[in-house]
Amino acid sequence: MLLKVTLNFCIYCAITLFSGCAEVEKPQTELEVQRIKDSISEARIDSAYAAITSECDTLMVHQVPVMVELFFKDSAFLQEFFDSAYLYTDADKKVEKVIRQLQADCDSNLQRETYRRALLRPKPKTVRRKK
Repeated sequence: MLLKVTLNFCIYCAITLFSGCAEVEKPQTELEVQRIKDSISEARIDSAYAAITSECDTLMVHQVPVMVELFFKDSAFLQEFFDSAYLYTDADKKVEKVIRQLQADCDSNLQRETYRRALLRPKPKTVRRKK
């Protein structure tokens, strides 16, 4: 009797196991595919945001003082620095648009901070010479 119950249990377990593993995968709907693409785009945008923010903060600390010095020597050099910026291109136009906007914001902040520091820089006082 116990052997019969054990065999029946094993047979039902095997049938359940095979039927569960052999389930046909449903094709994904267009909405599910779009959600997957959006989640990938969001992850790429988040990654790019973190990288651009980190790079912009580093440039703010190290590059802006150099650019202030160059501003007083040759202000045309600053325009070359901002004009020579690399334009990001991507197959996903949404990601490309957001990343280009982030880069433009960083460049704008760098330029604004450079001019602000240049204006706040103490000007040398004129020394009158005795006649």
